[in-house]
Amino acid sequence: MPRPSPQPVCNTAPTERLVCAGCGLLCDDLDPGGLATTRWACPAAARWFTAADNTPAITAIDGVSATPPEALDLAALRLLTARRVLVTGLTAAPMEALQPACQIADLLAAAIDAGGSDTAVPTGPTFARVGEVTAAFEELRDRADLIIFWNCDPAATHPRFIERFVQPARPAGSRRTISLGPHPVMPASASHLHFALTADEALPATRLLQTHIHHHPNDLLEGRLGTIVPQLAAVIDAAECIGIVTSTQADPTGLTAWSLATLVRMLAHRKPAFQIPLGVGIAAGGGNAAGVAASCTWRYGAPGALAAADRQGSLFQPAEADAVRLINRGEVDCVMAIGGLTATIEAALATAAPPPALIHITDVAQSTPAVESVVLATASLARATSGTMLREDGRLISLTPLEPATHPTLEDLLTTLAERLAEHPPAGGAE
Repeated sequence: MPRPSPQPVCNTAPTERLVCAGCGLLCDDLDPGGLATTRWACPAAARWFTAADNTPAITAIDGVSATPPEALDLAALRLLTARRVLVTGLTAAPMEALQPACQIADLLAAAIDAGGSDTAVPTGPTFARVGEVTAAFEELRDRADLIIFWNCDPAATHPRFIERFVQPARPAGSRRTISLGPHPVMPASASHLHFALTADEALPATRLLQTHIHHHPNDLLEGRLGTIVPQLAAVIDAAECIGIVTSTQADPTGLTAWSLATLVRMLAHRKPAFQIPLGVGIAAGGGNAAGVAASCTWRYGAPGALAAADRQGSLFQPAEADAVRLINRGEVDCVMAIGGLTATIEAALATAAPPPALIHITDVAQSTPAVESVVLATASLARATSGTMLREDGRLISLTPLEPATHPTLEDLLTTLAERLAEHPPAGGAE
């Protein structure tokens, strides 16, 4: 039976807001009083703030309760004796905890990947972001008089995105919205148009629109796209400021993202135009996916899919050294999971044969195997963690703990583990 939610001890001023790290929006406008009255802003917030209450993590070794020192000692031993370690999860960790996590990866020459869709596509995220013109979410809200949802549905990945950054009135006047793809995104109205496109039509629609705008209309357009593209071009031509919302989830190759970046760059030479690339969202396992990508890029030169952590130059292998593929191919014999995991990583761990040893540092109990597993329980990541996270548009968000920590913080646990590992050279390491 789930234990009752503890009454939060709020140590913030009444005017301060609660931050939800259930997805990359990192909503910081929530009322702390909602914790006691279950007035959740969205399903992602409800999951984020109740998961540890319903199934709290317990420090354990191979499924048997253990003391933190015992678990730390065995975790260090298994990491040091592993042939190849994968460091994953990470997206629920604040920026301050990522540094000791990367130090651990450095010491072990471990593979690093958070399990996001960006690093699982062959082109990798850097290919799509060359020359990408982006803006903050608030700029979309305040400036764009035309917002185009390009083959994405924010409601499915970022539940409050439309509520916070599309629906509010534009200060300078009215706004139109267009959705292209299988979902209309918003209810039909005089200010919202929907063009039904299949996933396979997203890429050719991007290229045809760019050609149509760059050159004069021609007779090469035909079929459904031949009808849609001229209408879309006319609306774009009439707009003052254009924001195009995209998603990495709907782009398995990265080619559509590259084409959209090229299209937005061309539009930006003509009038104010920018792209809002939405990331993994609620599927990331935590709200700091952008922070993980930024930290790994600055430290190793790539956001993930790193074959071995090396500050002098790590090997970036998208769709090759991403977490799921490494687990599925049996190339790692020990996985250090930090915080929440994506559903694809959990599935890979559940079906791996033989399963890798698992070191899980978390505040929420997971359905992990009892054999070769060490669980280190940490303070509530939702309610008792301080630090900062990076919103998907690059804005730094500060976290304020609302109740006292009943376990060591994630940063403290990782720092202690890094210190223990530094005392002894690893017996394995990357091959």
